[in-house]
Amino acid sequence: MEVERKHTESVDCSPSGGKPLLCCAEAGCEDKLATMGSLLFTLLVIVAAWLGTNLLHRLWVGLRHRAWEKHANRDPDGLLPGAAAYQVGDGSVALLFIHGFADTPYIWRRITHRLAEGGGFTCRAMRLPGSAEPVARARRQSLEVWRAQVTDDLVQLRETHETVWVVGHSLGGALALDAALRLPDLVNGVALFAPLIEVSRKRCPLLPPHVWFAIARVALCLSPMFESPFSVRGVAEDDPAFTYARDRFIPFCVYRALFKLVSENRPRAAQLTCPVFAVTAARDSVVDTAAAQHWLTACKGPTSVRDLPETGHVIPLCADWKNLTDDMAAFIDTRG
Repeated sequence: MEVERKHTESVDCSPSGGKPLLCCAEAGCEDKLATMGSLLFTLLVIVAAWLGTNLLHRLWVGLRHRAWEKHANRDPDGLLPGAAAYQVGDGSVALLFIHGFADTPYIWRRITHRLAEGGGFTCRAMRLPGSAEPVARARRQSLEVWRAQVTDDLVQLRETHETVWVVGHSLGGALALDAALRLPDLVNGVALFAPLIEVSRKRCPLLPPHVWFAIARVALCLSPMFESPFSVRGVAEDDPAFTYARDRFIPFCVYRALFKLVSENRPRAAQLTCPVFAVTAARDSVVDTAAAQHWLTACKGPTSVRDLPETGHVIPLCADWKNLTDDMAAFIDTRG
């Protein structure tokens, strides 16, 4: 019995006579389990917070969207009032007008009618697919869909006109440049108002806008749309009676297409050889005016860039729209 007891003690005890090895192993396992439990709890809290934020954002935007839709007064085709594409004039030079982000063709009405009245231009104001439509339909937007519609309109205009220019504002300006680069045989020149070359960082502290979008897309991946930060009504600076409805709730796919277009256009300035008429705004907080001016200086074709020191982003609605329209027409006449 004595020998057996001693043998047991020699096995159970550490050589130094300290705590038993089995007790040390058990204590180590308990520490690891406690650490793993703490990490798991923290992860669950993070996931719960992320999920809760997603659901709250989805609920909040959904409620606001339904309330807004009750007063949207859509036409039988589901479009916002006055948002349909249109064509005016019967001139020898065709101009395809492309509106910007969260906007409609209505923004061009004063400019297109002034050009049409002059007799030299045929003006078609297209509507980007998804714009001014209910969100369920607007979610089908993509850069490829936009490009297809721009191409279709250009082909139609080219069938009846030897000279075709593309005129764009903001996002529409980026699409105009894209069209001229993709389809040089269809586009004789471009006219740009506050063209989107880069999104301005004035509203995006610390990080570039595309990074904030990527973060928001992950953080709010259960939400299908954002509420636009821009006014729901476009109003002319010099004529409060000239007003129209704009999109309020923008699907994530629109932002994704926008940043994809910006990325693809960024390195292509030197490839553009057609004439360019451009107007930028010094007080623009939506697009990066300096980036646009730098990009335009790299273009190889004849270029005219005018900067408006006291004007904001929505140049087609500024008080000097008549002079800008006439200047654009004169440039096109000399280069067309």
